[in-house]
Amino acid sequence: MTIRKILLLGFILVLLAGCSTSIGFKTVNTTDVDGQRAETLVKEDKRIKNAVILIHDDRLIAGLRVNTFERFKKRKIAKELSKELEKLYPEMKITVSADSKVLLETNKLIDEKNEKNYAKKMKKISSLVKEET
Repeated sequence: MTIRKILLLGFILVLLAGCSTSIGFKTVNTTDVDGQRAETLVKEDKRIKNAVILIHDDRLIAGLRVNTFERFKKRKIAKELSKELEKLYPEMKITVSADSKVLLETNKLIDEKNEKNYAKKMKKISSLVKEET
């Protein structure tokens, strides 16, 4: 009887560990611009659970995942954060989205660690924001 309980507990722990998709807060900056300001702005916002920020050349892309009860205001949160980032970085093209597609694509781009493709793929990610799904 105890072996069954141990196996069941082990199975549940493995299942729960596999379901974790938390990205946390990632910031990758390939320029001389201070990316710390963008990271602190996002981290201080209590409505945001996870975020990925990529700064390359003259572009800044931020993919967000908002808290559960804030999901109905995703566009409003992204728009507010975009305005704040435009004040901090007026010389850059800012793309902010709370769409999970943008978050995952930006995270995948960062994990590739191939800076040669950043500019091309960042334009593609920016075009994803304009798509309506």
